[in-house]
Amino acid sequence: MRHFCILFFIFLSAFKSIAQKVNIQIITKNNDTIKDYKIDANYSFENTMVLDLENKLKVYDTNDKKKEFLPNELKSFNFMNADKHVEFISIEDKVFGLLMYSNKLKLLKVIKPGYTKVNFYVVIRPNNGKISYMEAMGLSRLISKKVITREISDCPVILEKVENKTLKINGEEGVIELVKTYESDCF
Repeated sequence: MRHFCILFFIFLSAFKSIAQKVNIQIITKNNDTIKDYKIDANYSFENTMVLDLENKLKVYDTNDKKKEFLPNELKSFNFMNADKHVEFISIEDKVFGLLMYSNKLKLLKVIKPGYTKVNFYVVIRPNNGKISYMEAMGLSRLISKKVITREISDCPVILEKVENKTLKINGEEGVIELVKTYESDCF
């Protein structure tokens, strides 16, 4: 019986830590900042968080009343998840994307759900606001040379680096490196 009580206590403690609500900062389309809401956080996996938050944001006010925001209502929102700052930005008022890199260029991640989930890496340029959608296909979830050529055609230096394999795009770190190199060579 004692072991059962200990296991039950551990289970309740784990459940409580998973279901904690954290403060969230919301930026509206009018650049107003709202800090009165909380969000269920502690996402263990990044992809689960992206899938859960890319279509709508569910928050709770101080009275624990639920409210939902859509991508066409907000510019962005951010919160702390497992001691890591997380920010989502509205992309063309259609979907929220997870911010992965931001300087002159912004790199966001969106996941298209379906039979097989497809990661899309979205690059937003500062000068003309052009948005590029680069899908990561295949078992290794890599962005193909064809997609890079299609979406980053304005930077021949990058295309040459990808072609002669001096710039390799392996995983998300490779995508971030691609955007950093694109930014430094062409912006």
